[in-house]
Amino acid sequence: MKMQSIKYICGDQRDQREKNGKMNRTKAPQIKTVDAIDLLAVEQIKLDNGIPVYIINAGEQEIVKIDFVFEAGKWYEPKNLLADFVNRMMREGVKGRSAKDIADIFEFYGSNLESSVSFTNAGFQLYSLNKHLPHILPLMMEIFTEASFPEEEFAIMLNNRKQKHTERLAKNDYVANRNFLSAIWGPEHPYGRVTEFENFENVTTAQLRDFYSRYYNASNCFVLISGRLDDTLIRSLNSVFGSASWLGSKAPADIDFELKPAAALRQHTEKKDSVQTSIMIGCATINRYHPDFDKLSVVNTVFGGYFGSRLMANIREDKGYTYGIFSSLTSYQHGGILEISAEVGKEVSEATITEVRNEIELMRTKLVDQEELETVKNYLTGRLMRSADGPMKYSDVYKGLILYGRDGSYINQYLKTVHDITAEEIRDLAVKYLDFDRMHVITVG
Repeated sequence: MKMQSIKYICGDQRDQREKNGKMNRTKAPQIKTVDAIDLLAVEQIKLDNGIPVYIINAGEQEIVKIDFVFEAGKWYEPKNLLADFVNRMMREGVKGRSAKDIADIFEFYGSNLESSVSFTNAGFQLYSLNKHLPHILPLMMEIFTEASFPEEEFAIMLNNRKQKHTERLAKNDYVANRNFLSAIWGPEHPYGRVTEFENFENVTTAQLRDFYSRYYNASNCFVLISGRLDDTLIRSLNSVFGSASWLGSKAPADIDFELKPAAALRQHTEKKDSVQTSIMIGCATINRYHPDFDKLSVVNTVFGGYFGSRLMANIREDKGYTYGIFSSLTSYQHGGILEISAEVGKEVSEATITEVRNEIELMRTKLVDQEELETVKNYLTGRLMRSADGPMKYSDVYKGLILYGRDGSYINQYLKTVHDITAEEIRDLAVKYLDFDRMHVITVG
């Protein structure tokens, strides 16, 4: 990938860095700002049945990554666990093939299939050599249209998930995260709904089939392909997935849930045998649709979003209360959260919370100095460049853009936002969005 207006070593490169054939370490290389990233081209087509296909044709090796994305996330499930279980069970058997048969085919052709579920979307990521796609793509179509949800495999999965749930409940950070999300959104909201043991008893394969037939269809799907491609692949894709026979109906757009945060901002779960306390602090906030979001992401980075942040400098480096403390700004389709998390010794948990409050107050009252701001801008620029370096990495970024109705131009718009933000804007946004007195404080330990 080419980058515009950037050279890590610029000017008289050889004169500065080499002397008599050796590295000249007496002169530092010049540094220039990255004005823009020259992004890979993305082509959009549609299959015969209307499925949008986004194509990033780049790379040297004969390998391809194909993302199949469906609106089939937790937002749409009428009962807890359905979206996750359906996604996991789809490859555990199809008409005429067992889970072992499916696994053997992927292994024989050296292909890898990963699955994922988020709050809004669910999908599959296929990695394969181009030459093997004629054998793999029809199997993918069987997974999307002929999944059998065998009772025996479902029972095994259910048992495994119960055991894993039991193990997770023993971990402070897992319990803290459950309590935090429930406190922010309310226990009935999809973003705040947590798994309970009775949920495992209330899910049946009949319910899985209903959810599967409702949401895994061509009307509810888009495809993103990255790697070294040719016209043969596109024709094969249309031949296999372009049929109108699995159109179905699109996920409803009018589903909504009321936000019901916990009345008590402070919650503690006591674990007498624990030597550490898990802390989560935060609140509901804006998502990527809001015009302030990109600038707020810079504010969050200064505050606690990377290893050199203020929270790390104070609570890890200066006070020594923890190995790591971070804040994150998370965007969902229907809302967002700001969260701060850390694992600290029990004896310093209250002192840690006090220091978080102090750092928020500093963000709200004092300007970030220029050196600190430039460090953060360089960090964010570098992270953005790495995320777009190569077709498969860029496909992950582009998938996120599609979900928010954006295209690649957003990348350089965000880069400009990072470059242009001022210390005054950071302070004003901190005043607007960082308010400790409205944040939930969840502790477990």
